[in-house]
Amino acid sequence: MRAQWLKGIGHARGALPEAWLADGRAAILQRTGFPRRPRIEPGDRLVYYAAGWRRVFAIVEAVGEPTDRIAHSSDPARWPWSIAVEALIVVPHLDSAPPVEAIGVAARSMSQQSHIRLSAEHYARAVEAIASVAL
Repeated sequence: MRAQWLKGIGHARGALPEAWLADGRAAILQRTGFPRRPRIEPGDRLVYYAAGWRRVFAIVEAVGEPTDRIAHSSDPARWPWSIAVEALIVVPHLDSAPPVEAIGVAARSMSQQSHIRLSAEHYARAVEAIASVAL
């Protein structure tokens, strides 16, 4: 494992549905998008943060290099870059997911950011918090 990241999913005016997994958003467990080429590499871990909900709800591992192939993006204008990921821990209902503050990160840290690097301590707290309520 290399680096750990907090990756925003959705935005305040386009938040995920509470039952995101059942509501057809499972594709984010296979691939996630970025507005510009991320420094994320295969083996890096991403903690998914539900913008609008201010909750962390999944941990995935990057399994491919960043690509700008349009066929891999759900919205190429907004997310021209993407990375293949594999789900490790998932909370299917956002009402059950822990708040981002439970991992020691303020919600405002994600303001205007698609992703931020996490410290090893914040990542360990995320694993513990998400695993305590995951499937």
